Amino acid sequence: MSYATVDLILRTAIFTLAMAAAAAVLVRGKRSVPAALSAIAIGGIGAFAVSSTRSGLNQYGPAVMLFDAWCIATPAVIWILAQSLFRENFRPGPAHWLLAGIYTAVTFAADWGRYRLGILGEVPRIAEAILYAGRGAALVFVLAAGYAAIAHWRADLVEARRRARGVFVAIIVLVFATLAVSDFLFGPAGASATWLVPGHLALIVIAFTLLLVIARGGMDELFATPPPPTPMQLSIVDPKIAVGPALRTGDRSRAITAALASRVTEAMTARHLWQREGLGIAQLAAELRTQEYLLRRAINQHLGYRNFNDFLHDYRLRDAARRLESASDRALPVLTIALDCGYGSIGPFNRAFKARFGVTPTQYRNLHRDPSTTNLDGGTTASRTAG
Repeated sequence: MSYATVDLILRTAIFTLAMAAAAAVLVRGKRSVPAALSAIAIGGIGAFAVSSTRSGLNQYGPAVMLFDAWCIATPAVIWILAQSLFRENFRPGPAHWLLAGIYTAVTFAADWGRYRLGILGEVPRIAEAILYAGRGAALVFVLAAGYAAIAHWRADLVEARRRARGVFVAIIVLVFATLAVSDFLFGPAGASATWLVPGHLALIVIAFTLLLVIARGGMDELFATPPPPTPMQLSIVDPKIAVGPALRTGDRSRAITAALASRVTEAMTARHLWQREGLGIAQLAAELRTQEYLLRRAINQHLGYRNFNDFLHDYRLRDAARRLESASDRALPVLTIALDCGYGSIGPFNRAFKARFGVTPTQYRNLHRDPSTTNLDGGTTASRTAG
């Protein structure tokens, strides 16, 4: 069997498995934004199998250009995907799509220009230089995606998402980081058979594994729309329930975390632990003499938070708002209130406060200073709705 035949078989397998996995993501993810982005990213593996063929234009005709554009766009899509999956309340905006579009269009033109095709066909050397810059940009996109996946791993309270962060970095980021630097390593001619065959086999294993995980529902929780936050609300499980052998395993576990959630709210309220600057999940677990994974589960499942920082902000911002409304604290600088509430500086406090209430702390204080300018209850309600 010739090398060309082996190469064609491997590329066909990669393409088929990757596209099947992409389709499965769309179906199971109910076409949510993260599911659509995931489908594009996974399908990008299949697009690479087509677009990287040495004689792709002769084999596949103009259709290869579509797959080439898809492959080129994938690193930028992965960057947006990482933020959609791992940053709370993130929604890609026009700036994200514009940056991804410019990068894709310029790199695509350069990729074909080096072969004397397209709008850069008359300047192949310039096209090749631009292509290398595009490959560098692709690597930056992928590394930024990896950073987004691991940046707040410790504060993440959603177990499925915490696991997905590591898988995302290990598979998606490493695969596309390798593809992004392939031109730097092997030049325009591409890799030799010595590298291509094991590389293609690895892509087949990855694509098949992704298809298997998706088909079994392993990514469903990532694409599900999170329920509306219900801060400070304990679940209906009675934390005082006796934990004994008569309870089923699931009930026993839920009772344990419900009791822990009750301890958390009591400790935070009575001892004002949230005022401690730099308080993290590890420090709180040590304070309550429990394990981190149990504390994450209690705060997530029984108190309704998906991120530990949001949990802290809720306590801190509610107290800050109360003090900004208070006549007795009216003479205090906003910075003093921010420091008292556990913030290390005024910048993070201002950003968190405006995200929650829709106005800056100073504006919030002014709204509650002169009753003639606004209805206090209405102003507070409107601000909280905006937050």
